[in-house]
Amino acid sequence: MAAARRQPVAGTGMLRSPALPVVLILAACAIGITALLPLIQSSSATTTAGDVRALETQRNDQQARLRALELEIAQLGSLSRIEQEAAARFKMGPPKILNYITVDAPAPEARKIPGRYLAEEPRKDSDSPSLFEDIVDWLTP
Repeated sequence: MAAARRQPVAGTGMLRSPALPVVLILAACAIGITALLPLIQSSSATTTAGDVRALETQRNDQQARLRALELEIAQLGSLSRIEQEAAARFKMGPPKILNYITVDAPAPEARKIPGRYLAEEPRKDSDSPSLFEDIVDWLTP
């Protein structure tokens, strides 16, 4: 029996290459990884948005707590509450005798507030033309 030898067909060298399955597998992996990139990006964006929302909620809770504490401070510092506490706890009341003391020295000079704590006054330059007047002057010959 004569062994039949196959003759190589011209142009089919790449199709019969042993590296072809490896190349196809690598190409499929590259396409799969490329397809997953938008999913990973959107997932990280969603996570970041959730973190931002949680931080905003925490900030709002802290602001509400701050407002409640400010209200409590205002209530504790009210004159009527202090008078009630003085009468109830310390048995205090209005004075029976009023004594007035006169002082011969002049009153101390009022403290000046540093300029950085004062609001800036808006500058008004009445001699400079407005933007509208500049445009009209530029358009008219």
